[in-house]
Amino acid sequence: MTMSTSDLQYQKSKRPRFIQLSSALMICGLVSGCAMFGDRASDFSAMKPPWSKKSETDDPSIEGVRGPMQRIMQTAMWEKKKDANFIEPSIGAAEYQKANATFKAQDYKKAEKEFKAIVKKFKNDPIKEDAQFMVAESQFAQKKYSWAQDSYDQLLVDFPSSRHLDQTTKRLFMIARYWLQEPSIVKGGDIQQVNLEDPGSETPEIPTDGKDRKSRWALVPNLFDRSRPVFDTENRALEALKSIWLHDPTGPLADDALMLTASHYLKKGRYMDADRTFSLLREEYPKSPHLKDAFMLGTHVKLMSYQGPAYDATVLKDAGELKETTLRLFPEAQQARLKEELKKIEQAKAKREWETVQYWMRRGKPKSAAIYCNLLIEHYPTSPFANQARELLAELGRENTSHLWANYATPKKQVAEQPEPSRSILPGLPGFGKTEPAPVKAPANAAPAPRELEPPARLQLEGLGEPIRKIPLEEEAEPARIKL
Repeated sequence: MTMSTSDLQYQKSKRPRFIQLSSALMICGLVSGCAMFGDRASDFSAMKPPWSKKSETDDPSIEGVRGPMQRIMQTAMWEKKKDANFIEPSIGAAEYQKANATFKAQDYKKAEKEFKAIVKKFKNDPIKEDAQFMVAESQFAQKKYSWAQDSYDQLLVDFPSSRHLDQTTKRLFMIARYWLQEPSIVKGGDIQQVNLEDPGSETPEIPTDGKDRKSRWALVPNLFDRSRPVFDTENRALEALKSIWLHDPTGPLADDALMLTASHYLKKGRYMDADRTFSLLREEYPKSPHLKDAFMLGTHVKLMSYQGPAYDATVLKDAGELKETTLRLFPEAQQARLKEELKKIEQAKAKREWETVQYWMRRGKPKSAAIYCNLLIEHYPTSPFANQARELLAELGRENTSHLWANYATPKKQVAEQPEPSRSILPGLPGFGKTEPAPVKAPANAAPAPRELEPPARLQLEGLGEPIRKIPLEEEAEPARIKL
């Protein structure tokens, strides 16, 4: 079988393209480095992509954790010893003093190498804790924040109650704020009400602080600014905030880290993540200055995650309960606004019931629709959907409503037309002194008339626009009425 001239030319032109592609892939591998997928302690750990292995902070341990007072005393003893130029134990003290002198001379790159050598040489000695901290400090001083974050995390993993915990959490908080471009915390009064009539149609605007922040793509590599990670700067910042409240839950920055994380989720439209973070803040830090905003914003993100009457209504229930709790705990909060939002939540619940009624009508199940009409009227009697349910019950007729425990089919306009029952002047004697018509006896041979399903008695209370209905029992005597 012979090849044509065109086939030979195609094969020859295909080889240079393959060589060019292979060369480009090799160059990319050399630039990024194979160590980017390796250990976090390496210099290429800051270049790890979002899909790399989990960090060591994802599986924390409480082994060796000390209380707040122990940490304070431990830090004070360290400061006293450091000022006296006395370090215990003596193993590795000479190397540490030399590296520390280099650090004080502001030769941070050389100091980083010397402290790394101490960590590697004395990996089983107590001097490793101080050397590991100084490695992170040297990297922070060089503005190599992604490397510094990994070194601080490694310190917290190896020494959960390190005497450098306070300084470490401060550094991580500064790094996270820098990567998030100095974000502002959202306040409860900054948000607008959620449109529950048409969920998802519009997103309430959140006021900005006027700062110009650049949008960064997670998968676009950063090859020039070494103060930022190569990939996914925002999520690396959230990881730094997580390390703060995970390793130092009783520290002064734990609730601030949670509030900053929740505010970031809220601004990005990640309402489910914001809801979980606000819930954690409310449950774990009841004395936090952010507690009121956590309640106000918590109800907001719950309602923003509601997708409509065709979806789950758990968020509506939770949001209503949270708003009622906010009204009780914070009387100085925006009472009128919270009460208005509670009414909207009730209307949204009634709309869900009405959607269920319409569903059964579309399925051709009028008896099932009548049951849900009754439930709607009983649960939400003052909603506009309750009137539509009454009208639908009247249209369905007795053949589709005879199985109901109460008949609410009477139109609302007939309530005022019902005659007022006679009232007695004397207590305990209904109708005393008034002539009542004698009952008409039916013929003996007449067939008994079929019993009609009568509407229940109605009671009108002051201050309520909708009558409260009571289902009468059979052969129940009319109660005595007292005129005051």
